[in-house]
Amino acid sequence: MATERKRGACGVWRGTAALGLCLCSSFGLAAEPKGKACQPPPASTIVVNVKDKGAKGDGRTDDTAAIQAAIDAVAGTKGTVLVPDGVYMIQAVRWGLQLKSGMTFKLAPGATLKAIPNGAERYVLLRIAGASNVWVTGGTLEGERHQHKNKAGQWGMGIHISRGSSHITVTQVTSKNMWGDGFYIQGAEDVRLCQVFADNNRRQGLSIINVKNLLVTDSVFQNTHGTRPGAGIDVEPDHAEQAVSGVRIENSKFINNAGGGVRLNAKKGYVSGLVMTGNLFKDNTPFVIKNAAENATLICGNRQEGTQTVTTDGFSSFAEPIRIVSHQTECGETSFVKTRGAPRKPRR
Repeated sequence: MATERKRGACGVWRGTAALGLCLCSSFGLAAEPKGKACQPPPASTIVVNVKDKGAKGDGRTDDTAAIQAAIDAVAGTKGTVLVPDGVYMIQAVRWGLQLKSGMTFKLAPGATLKAIPNGAERYVLLRIAGASNVWVTGGTLEGERHQHKNKAGQWGMGIHISRGSSHITVTQVTSKNMWGDGFYIQGAEDVRLCQVFADNNRRQGLSIINVKNLLVTDSVFQNTHGTRPGAGIDVEPDHAEQAVSGVRIENSKFINNAGGGVRLNAKKGYVSGLVMTGNLFKDNTPFVIKNAAENATLICGNRQEGTQTVTTDGFSSFAEPIRIVSHQTECGETSFVKTRGAPRKPRR
């Protein structure tokens, strides 16, 4: 049974302990990445199957070199690297597979790239660095957090986008069980994440460090726990020369993340034009926002679900859990919400 909670002024969810200070702003909805939808990759007759380069996909063989050979053969052609169903073991230390400009990396629905267990502080399964016009579609990226051979570090990543990469599209990709983050963006422009799924990653579902124009839509970020911050999405420039601008997070779900659904910390770098709308938050704090200018962020039209126990009176009393659904002011009614609250202690 769901019970509706009424909205308070300025878009705060009344009666929801997760939300504290409310400020109003005239921030508009103009901040949006170029090309809102995740565009399909260009059609090309060039297709290289990784098994034709010697990949086994048997869950035992190190397939790193064979898959990289397929990537190198397709780079710059607008062609496609095809990864059929199977489990492909990847040597992810330090940078794993290196995607190149002008290509599509397509995993079949039953294809998994799995990191070979290691003790490194950092690793990456798929790296996109200094590349443009790259599509990554389908399949699963799986880390080795439960087989990691050391306790140090927190930087084992599924997809790492960096060093001036631009026009990058990632769609229908699952990234799970990473020692660090499912997805990581630092130094990129015009990036789209559509229908991605981040699950059971140790540090973040997605880290946004330095980017101009980013769309995150129709995605799920859940069960992030293990080391702080432990958020579904963390927006946090690391240095003064880094900036996050033109980011839109919409129509996505944030479920059971130890450090909150979306965290924003603008203490060290500049953040502007961050829009979060149409999202669902369940079993975690919706937003944790620190050191952000009032006009840097628009939060509106989101929804939160939680559980409340109702006890009946009388000799035979019992407690019945019910679902509480809280709605936020719709966009266009000018709302801004800051959240204060300590994240939950990380689970191991």
